Formats: sequence, structure tokens, C-alpha cells
Amino acid sequence: MNSRLDFEFPTRPRGRTSEKAEAIYQRNVSRLRDWMRDYVRTLGFAPSSRGWCYALESAELITKGQFKKATKEIARLRKTGYIGFDLVADDENRALDGADIFDDCSTPRAHMEDWIRYALEQGKAYRPVSYWTHQRYYPIVMVEKVDLVSLFRPVLPRAVKIFNSRGWSDVNSRVRLVQEFQWAEEHDLEPVVLYCGDHDPAGLQISDTLKPTLEEISETLGWYGLDELRVIRFGLNQAQIEEGGLSWIDNLETSNGIDLADPKHPDHNKPYVRHYLHAYGARKVEANALIAKPNLGRSIMREAIWRWLDQDAVELWEDQNREASAEATVMADKITAWLGLLDASGLLYNPPKRLPAPDAMRMLLADDGEDD
Repeated sequence: MNSRLDFEFPTRPRGRTSEKAEAIYQRNVSRLRDWMRDYVRTLGFAPSSRGWCYALESAELITKGQFKKATKEIARLRKTGYIGFDLVADDENRALDGADIFDDCSTPRAHMEDWIRYALEQGKAYRPVSYWTHQRYYPIVMVEKVDLVSLFRPVLPRAVKIFNSRGWSDVNSRVRLVQEFQWAEEHDLEPVVLYCGDHDPAGLQISDTLKPTLEEISETLGWYGLDELRVIRFGLNQAQIEEGGLSWIDNLETSNGIDLADPKHPDHNKPYVRHYLHAYGARKVEANALIAKPNLGRSIMREAIWRWLDQDAVELWEDQNREASAEATVMADKITAWLGLLDASGLLYNPPKRLPAPDAMRMLLADDGEDD
């Protein structure tokens, strides 16, 4: 029996099962469903299928070598109605593409009024100043697991970009990353990569070897600032694990089901593995462990990002955009008033064949009939 939870991950034996075995299975399914609901409620979002595997591993219900089996079982439980479809996030790579685009307004006039109202409201939200105009650094957040994107996004300014590297970044991801560096330098900003990954041999190595993986692509794209690029690993580290009481998983199993501590593993004798085993032993903490403690995870992210952002610059950015938006709002309100007069007089949708001269129109739109 699991030491932390009062149930086991449900597995149905092949063939016919006894009444007792079936009752145990149904109990485990029910308690798994309740646990998943509580987990989502606490977290604030539904993890992906892969994210659930890490959550299950962190709860010591499965090991990493059982990820494939657990994923299939969760899928089966969803298909048979035991687990709600809403408890697992959609896979964007497999989302349905295509849409039936149509307007649900009952008349052309209602349609036009909706769009006029929308245009005027958008016009009031005029924000001509970029968030980065007064900043010095351009931080980009890179995480090893997709669930951390959902976890961190609420505490990041909207202008800050975050992406899931999925372990070792693919070529397309690295190209986009270098292009972000180029954009930053074109706008007199210093790019910084903030990385959060697993506390295991591979996770620690990713942040240490990011620059070499970008070297060839950087040269191809004509960006030569790699030597000066800052790569900051802000998690997970041992202090955060101990402070947050995150659970160590007593194995270093990889996706092939073999433990890195096993001499039979092909990577066992590599220096980074040997160093890790000497420093921490055959144990690890997955970055997804943070989704069990969202306040801790978001606190770590908030502290990391604001080391590279200037609050005074943010306030100046807000003030400048607020002033511009206020000016645009005055103009939108004038237009709204004149549209109301034109509509009341029947001229908005049935204008005269001969329109006023441009100078006359400018006089009509002038404030109180006075010159600008």
C-alpha cells in the first residue's frame, strides 16, 4: 500500500477477476478520480497526460518506467466514463483544426452596430508604447515540462515569453529562441534565458549545455552574441526542494525503464551521471512536483523574473500608455456622440448622395465647433 495515499494506482488484471479483486479495483478508481479532482482544484488547471504521469510519480503511485502503462490506463478510464474528460488538458498538437465562421446577428444593422461598438472600445485601449521600451533586459522563460507553462503564466507579465523545451529543444524551438535574441538586440535589450527543469542528471545538464546546442544555429542565423548570453537556472535546486518539502523519488529511471544507477544503463558511466550520483545519490525530483505546491512554484517564478525587470520602467510604461489611451478615449467618445446624432437623424445608414466637403466634416467633428 502506498505510504502517502490510501489507494494504489488501479490496474485491472487480465482475464476474469474475483469479486474481491473487482471491488478493490473499483475502490482504487474512485479514489483516483477524487484525488485527481482535488489536485486540479488546488492547482488551478488540468495537467496534460504527461503531466499526470509526473504527478502520479511524485505521489509515489507509479514509477517513470510505468508512464506508458499509466497513460494507457488513464485513457481507458476516460473512454469508459470513470474519469471526466475535463481532468486532462487537451494536447494542442492533436487539436481539431478548422471552424465554421459565421455571424449570429439577426440583421445586417445589428452586425454593423456590434462591429462599430467593438472598434470604438478597441480604439480606447490605445497602447502605443512597448513593455520593453524602458527595460534593459529581455528575459525569456524556458521550462522542461509543459505543465510549468500553465503554472507560471499567471505571475508573468504578459509581454514575457515562456516556452516548453520538452527536455532537449528541437531545431525549430532553438531557431525561435535565437530569433528572440536577435529581436532583443535590435531593440537595445540584453537577452536572458531563465530555465526551470528537473533535478536529475539530465535536467541539470540541459541548463549547463544550452549554449553549445545553440552555437550552430546562431551562426547560421547570423547572431554572434552567444558568448555574452546569460543562462540562469532558477529551479529546481536542492534548497527549493528542502524548503518546499518536495518529495524525492528514490530512483533515476528513464523512459526505457532502466535506472541510471544501474551499471547496465548506457549512460551510467557518463561524467554528468557519475557526478550527480556522487552528489545526490540515486534519487530525483521532477519539476512537475511544483504543480502539487502552486504557491511555491509561482513564488520561485516571481522572484526569478523580477531580478531582470525594472519596476520603475513598468510604471513609466503604464503611465505613457494610460495617457495615450485617455486621449484616444476622448476621440472615441466624440465619434460615438456624432454617430448617435447621425443615427437619430436617419443619416447613419442612409447618407445623402452628396456628402459634405472634407473641411466641413472636420468642422463638424471639432470639439464644440472650435478650432483645434
